[in-house]
Amino acid sequence: MQQRPNFLVIVSDQQRWDSLGCNGNVFAQTPNLDAMAARGANFQLSFTPFPVCTPARASMWTGVHPNKHGVTYNRYGIDDVISYESKIDTTIFEIMQSAGYRTAYFGKWHLGERNTGRFDIWKGFNSHGGHWEDGRQSFQGGRYKPETQTQETIAFLESPQAREKPFIAVQSYYPPHNPFTAPTESYAPYRRKGVPFPGYYASVTALDGCVGEVRDALRRTGLSESTLVIYVSDHGETFNFAESAPHKWVCQDSSIRVPFLMDGPGVPEGVRPSDLVGLEDLMPTILSAAGITCPAYVDGANLFDLLDGTATAWRDAYYTQTERRMTRTLQRCIRTADLKLILSWDELHEFYDLTIDPEEELNLFDAPRADKQN
Repeated sequence: MQQRPNFLVIVSDQQRWDSLGCNGNVFAQTPNLDAMAARGANFQLSFTPFPVCTPARASMWTGVHPNKHGVTYNRYGIDDVISYESKIDTTIFEIMQSAGYRTAYFGKWHLGERNTGRFDIWKGFNSHGGHWEDGRQSFQGGRYKPETQTQETIAFLESPQAREKPFIAVQSYYPPHNPFTAPTESYAPYRRKGVPFPGYYASVTALDGCVGEVRDALRRTGLSESTLVIYVSDHGETFNFAESAPHKWVCQDSSIRVPFLMDGPGVPEGVRPSDLVGLEDLMPTILSAAGITCPAYVDGANLFDLLDGTATAWRDAYYTQTERRMTRTLQRCIRTADLKLILSWDELHEFYDLTIDPEEELNLFDAPRADKQN
């Protein structure tokens, strides 16, 4: 019988799609993620269904849109968001446990304060706590928390637990989420060089180094050939510090478009698919690769159908929704390859032609149409 693959999902927090060198950023230093993209698949139009942590992560692990699971705001102080608040109370982890997989989680969860049994190995936290072990918001005097998480993941990969049966492990990092701090050496490519938000990109570079350490551990332990590695982020970063919608909470691409890389068994080398994909596609993709039947209620689709050319049809539009943080104003967005429509409860609607306006600066929603002129 063919050996079932392992899965390692690496999740960053608040990372823009265009923050990677492999996605065209001319100053970002991300050699490990660039190498991963070159070895596997780098999705060009990859999105979050809700550009806020808890709703996005609920979709990531249940495979459904936020309007189906019902979690539409960040949650704190709850033992288990999936059990208490989500209309879909099963995640991919329970399904894989039942199929004989070991489940392990390291880092930011943001779907509750505790492990309620879905993880065999749990070294996670809900959300806040900064980037430093001593709690200081600086790059002096403390150990960088992602480095600690990375060592925990490496210890798992080096342990007998990673070989006794197949595993799905998640390494979920808090950076490059604000406060945009990183170890001193990660600032070197950006300081005094005219790079905007150098702390953000220093965090991206520090994270890239952690990813490189994990990938080295996979190779060193002989797990590389049998492990599918996926790299995603829960949402993007707008660099907007307005209190009404800081950093995210909007439907602009800087907020909803995220990195999405795949490398490992069954993934063709160096492909850059331009199909519309989203975080809800993670669950059906992993379950398919593991040979596990995907629940019928799942909204996502199997990305291997795209990669191997067997998809008879694929979505031609992607749906995202959000609420502005202070006003709770609902926004709904339809994004195609070329166009974007944003409908808002405050009736400040937006329409963009992304072929000529990728920065979404020219709102055409109320523009006079030539074909309607007398």
